[in-house]
Amino acid sequence: MSVAFRDQVQRVAQPFDFLKTALDKLIPFFLFLYAVSLLTSMSGMEIFGWGTCLLTVLYILGSLLVARRPRVFTLGCELPLLGLLIVAGLGLYLNAPDADHLAAMGKLRWVVMLYLLAYALALQNNLNRILNTLMIVGTIVACYAIFQHFTGIDLIRGDNRSVTIAPFAGATVYQNTGFLSHHLTYGYSFGMLICFPLAALLLGRRRPIMFRLLCTLSVLLIGLSLLWTYGRGVWMATALAFFVLAAYVSKRHLVAFLVIIGIIGGVLYTGDSGFQERFASMWASNYTSNTDRQDLWRANLAMFQDYPWLGVGYGQNEEILHKYYDKLDIANTFGGHAHNNYLQMLSTTGLLGMICYMLFILSFLLTTHRLWMEVPKTHYWHRVLVLGALGAQVTMHAGGVTQWNFGDAEVNHLFIFILAMIGYLSERYSRGIVPDDYAL
Repeated sequence: MSVAFRDQVQRVAQPFDFLKTALDKLIPFFLFLYAVSLLTSMSGMEIFGWGTCLLTVLYILGSLLVARRPRVFTLGCELPLLGLLIVAGLGLYLNAPDADHLAAMGKLRWVVMLYLLAYALALQNNLNRILNTLMIVGTIVACYAIFQHFTGIDLIRGDNRSVTIAPFAGATVYQNTGFLSHHLTYGYSFGMLICFPLAALLLGRRRPIMFRLLCTLSVLLIGLSLLWTYGRGVWMATALAFFVLAAYVSKRHLVAFLVIIGIIGGVLYTGDSGFQERFASMWASNYTSNTDRQDLWRANLAMFQDYPWLGVGYGQNEEILHKYYDKLDIANTFGGHAHNNYLQMLSTTGLLGMICYMLFILSFLLTTHRLWMEVPKTHYWHRVLVLGALGAQVTMHAGGVTQWNFGDAEVNHLFIFILAMIGYLSERYSRGIVPDDYAL
């Protein structure tokens, strides 16, 4: 390298070194605000989530300008995600030529966010702070949600439009939403979140008694708030996640979980008429919510049969739904998405898109399982993160049987952030020895 070229590189590097110092402080700050926003504000999610991504891009560009090689992240799901983007683009181009393609493809921007958040986490090296922030803020918000259940008061939206009366006869209580926009949005977000304090409790046998009591309190408060969403899909998805977490820890924990859930379920079913009615409605053939979903599923399945390979176009099933209602002689004015992650992907991206989506899901489940086997038992907080993330994924995918929760922007933000944490953790453990659970 010539002296002149080296001097030029140094002149370019000087301002970036100043920018790097600023970014080293700004990125962790934005990540902290993003973690808080994930449980409190959709506007905050967009501002601080994409703000974090923008700052990360600036960091990467600055590194390239001064000939520093940025770390390259591979999360193990590159081919499925690339395939999903290609299939979505082709489906829109061929089968929905009049749709707003830019807006439709913009709904897949979470792919970019996943990688940039994983990179941002690598720059700030403070996973434990973020994990504890999520659990503490989540517990506080759950207290507010419980308050909503009894009062129906929405401190954010003055007209109380999102806090609705509980869906059973003679109800005088409400479906809580916390600071989020809908009881199911709250249910699936906090159904993922509760897995982390539960994991901390299940793995905390050697932790101080006060810590275990606080974890127990967190699980109880968030659990009550989930119960009072009255979301049947939320109940089933969360219960399945609890089952998986207990099974991963030990047979003893699994047996204890089955006994506890049996006792709690029995008490609620026999002692709470509202819970009993809501539980019984899961299989009621004359229940409006059930028949609406069945009509949506029939229509979306018909779309898939007409466009089996690429679907009707990503996000376009809502636009043509009533045409299929007419085609199938379905007398229903209820509209919207498919209320099922898997039928939504089948109808809008076809079999090819569905395969890509399932491979994406499977890749992260396998990565999480591998991390559980790989992270040493002495690394308590990393194991809490891995076990909690496993439960969060189970909640998301099980809940996706009755709801398009992957397409709910608020739920999707939290889910992608959890995957980014797992992606970062996996990348670091794959590169060598991690000395302790405070190193990341």
